[in-house]
Amino acid sequence: MRLGLKIFLLLFVAAFTISGATGSYFYYQARQSLLESIQSQLLTAAKSFSGLISGDDLEALNSPEDMHSSAYPRIQRILHQIALTNEDFLFAYTMRIQDDEVLFVVDSPPSDDTGDGRISPDEMPEPVGAVYPDPPSSLLKGFVRPSVDQRIYQDQWGWTISGYAPIKDFRGRNVGLLGIDMCAEHMEAKLAAIRQAGLISLGVAGLLALGVTLLLTRHITGPIKSLHQGLSRVSAGDLDAVVPEHGRDELGDLSRHFNQMVGELREKQLLQSSLGKVMPREVVSRLLSDDPKLGGETAEACILFCDLRGFTSISEKLPPKILVGLLNDYFSAMVQAVEKQGGLVDKFIGDKLMAVFGHPITDEKAEAKALQAGVDMLSACDRLNSTLALTSDLILENSIGIHTGHVLAGNIGSPQRMEYTVVGDAVNIAARLEAKTREMHTRLIISSHVAAKISSLPGQLRSQKNISLEGRRETLDIYLLENSDPAGDN
Repeated sequence: MRLGLKIFLLLFVAAFTISGATGSYFYYQARQSLLESIQSQLLTAAKSFSGLISGDDLEALNSPEDMHSSAYPRIQRILHQIALTNEDFLFAYTMRIQDDEVLFVVDSPPSDDTGDGRISPDEMPEPVGAVYPDPPSSLLKGFVRPSVDQRIYQDQWGWTISGYAPIKDFRGRNVGLLGIDMCAEHMEAKLAAIRQAGLISLGVAGLLALGVTLLLTRHITGPIKSLHQGLSRVSAGDLDAVVPEHGRDELGDLSRHFNQMVGELREKQLLQSSLGKVMPREVVSRLLSDDPKLGGETAEACILFCDLRGFTSISEKLPPKILVGLLNDYFSAMVQAVEKQGGLVDKFIGDKLMAVFGHPITDEKAEAKALQAGVDMLSACDRLNSTLALTSDLILENSIGIHTGHVLAGNIGSPQRMEYTVVGDAVNIAARLEAKTREMHTRLIISSHVAAKISSLPGQLRSQKNISLEGRRETLDIYLLENSDPAGDN
């Protein structure tokens, strides 16, 4: 969906929702007011007309045979007159409570409720003593005091809302009640008129919202379309995108900021692309986020040194272009093995490679990952020999030393020229361990400090105690990889 259409729909939906919410609020308010008005009418009518009915006559009617007495038609005429006082009234009737049951006493006269021109048995009055099943609580209250239904109620005669008031005898005792029903259809007809008026108002509000939305959309879609096209080009990698700068309002400022942002992105991409080829990505990100300064921090890191044995003799046998290509293939495989285990290639020193694990991102498994990277680097070097089908005098063979400890990590050099690297005794020991592989007839050595931080050492590692390293007085316990130096000293 295009941006202009989204803005149009958003504004229109917002305006229409507000209009609809307002209309709905007034509809429910009108509905509640109508319900309260009807309840008030029923309650007033029931209280007023209940005094017209003689409680003594009502008490004299106890069985269907009493329907032929003079009291029955007298009360029935009153009920008929009550129903005629309001065109919305449907029935008027009287009831009593006897043995915890609500019984009809005098019901409304026969009436053609369906309008079919005849009186069916269902339209005849209920006989004296007929039970009214499941009376609502509002009806039961009507035997004690005036009450009214709180909602539309359904019984066997249809949907109605009713008002009730007690009928008293000459001594003032409550002996029954008068009920007045109003047909729910009449109420729904009034509500339908309110709904129709609300829908008309909603339609008018919708048209107004549509007009206003179109004007607003046309006013802002031009600059936004330009920004959309510019952002699409940037997301596709085109940092030469420029958008027109319209006006001095917020949209104009947004266009200017966009052009400024793209310019800075071009500069940053150039720097990141260039620096990323000579130093780790994490270091590049740190340098680009802060102004680089000399200095560093002490950190715990695992250092891996990898050297390509006999490279001097190989370089004498190959032309420079072929030699560089071979070296690049070798280093590509080594870097891939390091980065696969989360390590960072710190630097290349001729045919040597130095990698760091556990810094600048702390990793509790740095030593285990460094060891796995070392094993993978040996395998990758052997596979490269098979892949390139090198002759026996050009076989590549690497060796690795790994040590862990405290290092100084940071920018080292001068204010005009500096390098981000790690230095310290741990780095020197890792380099010495790699050099020791030739004397120990192996291709991989790790210090006991590294081994102590690995929960499960491979079975091919053999322990050696009190090994001396060049340039160091203290001896060091090491672990070397057995059966890894078939060519012997190199």
